[in-house]
Amino acid sequence: MNAPFSLIVLLWIVKPLFSATPFLNSYLDETSRQYLQKVFNDAANTKKLSAIHYGVSGLKILGTPLNIKQQQIICENIPKYNIEGIEDIYHLLSIATNLNKCDIGQNEIAGKTVKEVLANTGATSKDIFFALSVAAMIKQKLANNEASIRLVAALKTNSTPHSLAYGLNAAALLDMEAAARFLTYADDLISQADEIDGKYLQLENGLPVTALAVHGIYALADKLKKSPSIKSDEAIKLTNYLLSRKMIQLDYAAYLLTITLKRLATNSFQVPVVFSLASKIEVTDITQPIKLRICNVLGESVGPLSITLDVATHVISKEAIAVTKSFTKVTTDKTGTLYQVSLDGARRRGFYNLALTAGSQDKRLIGTNGVSIVVKLLAKIRIEDISIAVFDRELTKPTTTYSAKEGTKLGKVLEADDHTKIEIKFTVREAKSNDAVTVHQAFVAFVNQETAQEIIYVATADSSNTYIFDMAIFYFFFLDLDKSWKDFEGFSGKYFVRLIIGDAAISYALDWNLVDVNMKLPSLPSTPFKKSELVIYDPLPIIEHIFREPEKRPSQIVSDAFSVVCLLPLLWLRVGINFGNMPLSPLPMLFHAGLFAIFGLYFLFWLHLNMFQTLKYLSVLGTFTFITGNRLLRTMGQKEK
Repeated sequence: MNAPFSLIVLLWIVKPLFSATPFLNSYLDETSRQYLQKVFNDAANTKKLSAIHYGVSGLKILGTPLNIKQQQIICENIPKYNIEGIEDIYHLLSIATNLNKCDIGQNEIAGKTVKEVLANTGATSKDIFFALSVAAMIKQKLANNEASIRLVAALKTNSTPHSLAYGLNAAALLDMEAAARFLTYADDLISQADEIDGKYLQLENGLPVTALAVHGIYALADKLKKSPSIKSDEAIKLTNYLLSRKMIQLDYAAYLLTITLKRLATNSFQVPVVFSLASKIEVTDITQPIKLRICNVLGESVGPLSITLDVATHVISKEAIAVTKSFTKVTTDKTGTLYQVSLDGARRRGFYNLALTAGSQDKRLIGTNGVSIVVKLLAKIRIEDISIAVFDRELTKPTTTYSAKEGTKLGKVLEADDHTKIEIKFTVREAKSNDAVTVHQAFVAFVNQETAQEIIYVATADSSNTYIFDMAIFYFFFLDLDKSWKDFEGFSGKYFVRLIIGDAAISYALDWNLVDVNMKLPSLPSTPFKKSELVIYDPLPIIEHIFREPEKRPSQIVSDAFSVVCLLPLLWLRVGINFGNMPLSPLPMLFHAGLFAIFGLYFLFWLHLNMFQTLKYLSVLGTFTFITGNRLLRTMGQKEK
């Protein structure tokens, strides 16, 4: 049977059931416990104080504490940590409390820090929780009224789910009189929860805050010996969310999840009950018992129960086959959590929805109504009335048919060409009831012996549940290339004809090599392909990167000559500057202006001009300077005469 198809069918059937009353169908099973143990072991072996706390405490709650040697090593090392505040003291003392015979002697410092926190008017609910927890661990007496006032002020300042969750856990550490005023905060907290798919309730920031909040609500309720105002459906949805995150990787979140599940299993007011299948979802016989595990969130017994199967309904036909049938305990079960029932009277294969209720003398149990469990009744099938025929396409009915027994291949190889039809008929029946049935998947596959190419067709059922496969091979060959002609791609030769039957509600899928057919098919005409449509598997030519050619530069002689020309004005310093005989006329000023302009041009050349740009400007300035200089020298010469 096709597995993905079966999964889709199951999800389609189960989905409507989740719109009913929420209930729990998972718990902290052995796989989840082993996963959390690994998370806690890894945390306990780190050098981070908080991680060690979560690891050591989490392992102890799961009933798998560290061995004595590991505990001694941790106890010897934790006093070496640098303690900087109330949170570090809380983690330090929590580690020591959960280890065997570990006294770190920090009570004096811890007591002083607790007083400082509770005296601080700006303390948060988180700080107050740490302070009260430390005080409880060192057995320090506190003024509960003062701590209560500080906690109320903190919750007024910050009423986020995170703050309220710590506040409720802190309130549970106060005496009953001081703690009573905080029970109403549970309503404020639950009102901020978001519902998901009608099954889950979660608070802002996900698992850590949700777990901390649930733990605080029930811890405070146990402290006050008063039931919390949280509704049963809300408690189930919150628990459902917690259990959906039981494979969490963070040590902090895993620790909060573990202590909260422990609180849910042991609190005095609301204990969620889990209903989960302990046997396979598939039932191959109506006498085969369906086993359920009914337990708390830790997989432990919730005491004696009376479990009733109210009705078992066939999902497709809506036929009810069992009404008010009691479950019985599994006698070989030592945990007291396994119950069983059978689907006597079920006639149809397929999915059944089992509606259950559980009764108990324990009034704490919640989530025992509206439980729906889905099981699948499988049936064995057999193939009958098989007929195989190959006949001319001009005929409406075959003149010769062949039959084969189920599981055996027809001994004769049939011949077919583009002028024939192939017809296969068969009936699918349930082996036990002998009823003709329809199945989800009925295919006829042609497999080429040489190339292993598969061409698959669907066999359809008529009104009498007889499956007919009728294919005219190349029936329209001479008209416009029939689709069937294209399917075989012109490959002649022997084909294995396989019959494939599959269904979500049968015990096993059928893949039967029914017959061999020798096909004589014309070759496909070569079809020209566009170059863009061709898939080339040969190596592509190597692309050689060509860098940009460098700009042309003058020859070395030209560069050297230009440098010499640039340095010639320095000869003036060697000859000396004499302004004594300078005539009083505009010529000296023009000559020197041109000369200084040339010097400025050289400076610009040094900054960002290239040689060719400089020569272009120099030709203008040089001509001007040459003419004015020539006139100046002529004037000076005439003056000397």
